Amino acid sequence: MKTRLIFMTLAVFLVVVSVTATVTKTTDARNDGFLGPIRSVSTKQEPSQIVWRQPDGPTVALPVGCIDCEYDEEGNRIKSGESLDGVWHGEIVQILHNGDVTEKMAKNANGEVYRREIVGPDGILEQEGYENGKRISQSNWFYDGNGHVSAFRGYDRDGVLISSSTSVSDASGNYKEEWDYGPNGSFSLHFVETNEPKSDTYTFSSFNENGSIKVAFTTVGTKVISYRQETAEENVFGHSFSMDPSGKTQEAYKCHRDGRCDHFISYFMDESRHLVHRNEWHDADGALKYSADFEYELDAYGNWTKRTVWVWSEDLGERKLYATDYRAYSYWHK
Repeated sequence: MKTRLIFMTLAVFLVVVSVTATVTKTTDARNDGFLGPIRSVSTKQEPSQIVWRQPDGPTVALPVGCIDCEYDEEGNRIKSGESLDGVWHGEIVQILHNGDVTEKMAKNANGEVYRREIVGPDGILEQEGYENGKRISQSNWFYDGNGHVSAFRGYDRDGVLISSSTSVSDASGNYKEEWDYGPNGSFSLHFVETNEPKSDTYTFSSFNENGSIKVAFTTVGTKVISYRQETAEENVFGHSFSMDPSGKTQEAYKCHRDGRCDHFISYFMDESRHLVHRNEWHDADGALKYSADFEYELDAYGNWTKRTVWVWSEDLGERKLYATDYRAYSYWHK
């Protein structure tokens, strides 16, 4: 069971920032959670008036994601955003294909280019940021012969290197070591990941600049065997991680300096894990602290047209309605 490091502060449950195995490439539409030849999505949200609070961590009451989006026939997202007070805010993406290389030009609501990306067979190769027609940043990614990222370089508007990383991994992706640096070559991060498929054992170790351990943990299957943190730093890289999905569930952990870990479980409607029907947050003793239940009405492709979200916490005392959301779709007809 491979393990993935995640940022718990993002408002999406189980957001991946580092993966030990090669990720299967899918379309933007599928990554956004849509099935079938989706062409456009329009979402209407009706939040309730309850006061819902939870600590920093994965949001058990998942946001709807795409408000207003459009996709081309290949599933590429070409428009995303929403209208606020009658004014549309978001981006429009122009996509140009040249063999195995794809160029993406993102424009804001005023038609100004603010991001340019070059994507190759293994993933993104180059990204440029623009402001008022001038380039303000540039980033480059490099890959080894196995299609794994081997290096990254980030530059500011003057072409000065401000961030970089170098990584090595084996062909299977079961071993990875990475070094990250900031401005002027300052140390930022050094970690090692290993995965042993036969024993289903995963290890992670993060190091200080002097080589001493900062964070280390071991998992077997979906269980945390040990967690060690030698820093008082809040939200230190490596303190939160998710497991590869298994059947209709996916599990994650948020660990603390005392070695104890909160436990998160997502339950899905089927093994394709297209729609989650319940999220649970348990404390280190196993007591349920927060939960969210999701009810859906689906169209012929399996995309929800109505979603009702219910939440529970000790403060609420009982399950209460959090939001009712509606979606309308159009599809490409081939």
